[in-house]
Amino acid sequence: MDAELQRQILPVETLDFESRMLDLVARKDLSTLGHSNRVAELTREWAEFMLSRGSWVGVDPARLESAARLHDIGKVMVPDAVLLKPGPLDPAERDLMNAHAEAGYEMVKSHRNESYAALAVRHHHERWDGRGYPLGLEGDQIPFQAQVVAIADAFDAMTEDRVYRKGRSPEEALVEIERCAGSHFSPVRVAEFVQFIHARNG
Repeated sequence: MDAELQRQILPVETLDFESRMLDLVARKDLSTLGHSNRVAELTREWAEFMLSRGSWVGVDPARLESAARLHDIGKVMVPDAVLLKPGPLDPAERDLMNAHAEAGYEMVKSHRNESYAALAVRHHHERWDGRGYPLGLEGDQIPFQAQVVAIADAFDAMTEDRVYRKGRSPEEALVEIERCAGSHFSPVRVAEFVQFIHARNG
């Protein structure tokens, strides 16, 4: 049965936690849902690649994928006028948008099985140099899952077309990811991501 049709037939309380959260996103903005799904798929593929190379031992790709899929859940709390604005945000609007990380964390952390995902949700906009949000964590203070999701999130965002700009090619996005190693992103995670994307694209 089609997943959308299933959502229409089954009462919300019968859906698992992740499905309930994604249903909220779908009702809010389908483009955010599409982005979340692509980031999740990219993250799972990356994790499986690293495990196949003997790295990321102990990492569960399914668990990491779920964390990635929930990373933008807090955007359901962002006003439509800000979330759906067809252009760059002004400073006040940017503050409202940035609040999605903390809002999403509050939504996810209370679920007994989602503490791992909650940390990815809260910290995927932290920066390696400590200039990110919401807490200004730096370096390895940033949880592993948030380090991973941050890169997959940025890569998909850069390659996606927006109303006000054309998406970059995967090659251009990868160059930008590499440029931001040590400032926005973990240098180790960036090197791993570059290796993964090159292998993925043959």
